[in-house]
Amino acid sequence: MKPRTKLQHQVLDYSQHLWKIDKEMLEWAKVDCLEHKGYATKTRVLCMDCGQRFSTGLVKRKHAVCPHCGTRLEIEQSRKRTDKQHMYIAKAEICGEFQVIRNFELYAYYEDEGVPRYFIHEVLQHWIKDANTREVVALGHVMGNVGWSGGLEIRKKTVGGYYNYSNDICPEKYHPKSIFKDEYMRYGIDHKLQGLSFLRAINILLSNNKAETLLKARKYDLLSYCNGSSYKIEAYWSSIKICLRNNYNIKDLSIWFDYLELLSRYHKDLRNAHYVCPKNLKKAHDLYVAKKKKDDEKAYREREKKRMLMLKNAAENYIKEKSKFFDLNISDGKITVVPLKSIEEFKEEGEEMHHCVYSNEYFLNENALILSARIDDKRIETVEVNLKTLHIVQSRGVCNKSTEYHDRIVGLVKKNIGVIRQRMTVQY
Repeated sequence: MKPRTKLQHQVLDYSQHLWKIDKEMLEWAKVDCLEHKGYATKTRVLCMDCGQRFSTGLVKRKHAVCPHCGTRLEIEQSRKRTDKQHMYIAKAEICGEFQVIRNFELYAYYEDEGVPRYFIHEVLQHWIKDANTREVVALGHVMGNVGWSGGLEIRKKTVGGYYNYSNDICPEKYHPKSIFKDEYMRYGIDHKLQGLSFLRAINILLSNNKAETLLKARKYDLLSYCNGSSYKIEAYWSSIKICLRNNYNIKDLSIWFDYLELLSRYHKDLRNAHYVCPKNLKKAHDLYVAKKKKDDEKAYREREKKRMLMLKNAAENYIKEKSKFFDLNISDGKITVVPLKSIEEFKEEGEEMHHCVYSNEYFLNENALILSARIDDKRIETVEVNLKTLHIVQSRGVCNKSTEYHDRIVGLVKKNIGVIRQRMTVQY
C-alpha cells in the first residue's frame, strides 16, 4: 500500500514494527487447535501426530495415548494413512489507538511413518480505530492456487456500513494471550469468541441491542442468529432470557427454535422454564412433533370428509345440469367425441391425459361442457365448450399438447355446435 493520508502513514508505520509471531502461533495451534487423530484397523492404530503405529489394546472408549509421542488421540476406524487439516487462527493486539486482529492460515499434512509438515502464514490484518467509526486496514489478497498475497490496503467502514465478508475471516480460535481494548472487553469480547469474527461481532453490536447480552453470556451460537435470522431472536427473546437466567445450555438451536414454535402453536407459556428449558430437548421436541402429526392427520381426515361430501354434491349437481348432453355422440367415422358423464370419468380423463381437467375441478363450472375426443377406446384430446357463447375454449392432448388430430377435432365439434345448442333446450 502506498500511504497517502496521515492515517495510512500511521498504520503502515505500526505494521512494520509488529513482531513476527508465526512460530508462536504454530506451537500453540499444534497443541490446542489441530485435531489429534488416530486411525485404527483390527490390528493396529496409526498416530497421525507422529506417524508411528501401536497396538489396538491401548484404545479405550475411542481414545488412546500414543506410546511414542504421548499425545492423547481421538480414534477413528479407518484404513486411511494420510490426513490434511486446514484452519484459520487469530491473535488480538493493541497498537497505539488501534485494535489489531492478526489472522493466520494454517495447513497441516500427516502421513504414515512420516513427520507432520506444517505451513502457517499471516493472511489478513484488521486495524480498528474505535467501535463507532472503524478504519479497517486489511492485508491485500488475491485468491487462487497460490493462496493469499499482496500488501496492506485501506478498507473504510462507518456506522451502519455494509459488512463485507470478502474482507474478513472467521478464525476458529483466538490465541489465549490475545489483548482486547477495554471497550470491547465490556461487551464480552475476548479470546474465547467463537463462531464469528471480531469484525462481525462489533458489527452486530452496532445493529442489534440484544447482541451485547448474548456476547456477555458467551452464547455465540445464538449471537450468530442476530444476522440473517434476527427475527427468531426478537420473537423468542423472553424465552432466551429464561434460558440465560437458568444457565440452560441449548444443545441444538435449530431443534430448540422448532420446539418453541410448537409450544406457541399449543399456547404454552414461553416465559416458563418448565417448557422452554426441558431436561431432554429432543424428547420434548419429538413429543410435540408427534402431537402435531396426530392433529394434522385429524385435520386432514376432516378436510377429506368435507371434500368427499363436496364431491358427492358436485356429482349430483353435475348429473342434474349436464345429463341432457349425456347421449351426445359426435363422430366423423374415425374420431368420436362424447361428454364426460361423471366425476369418476373426469378423474380417469385427467390421469390418462396428464392434465388438470380433474384436479382443477372443471366439473364445478356450470358453463363448461367437457368432451372427450377418442379413436376407438384411446383418448386423443379433451375439449372444453363454453355453454354461454358456444365457443370452443380449448382442446388439449396428453400433457396439454396438441395432437395431429387437433384441427380435425376442433372442426368436428364446431360443425356440431347446433346439436349442442339443441340439447341445451331439453328439459329433464
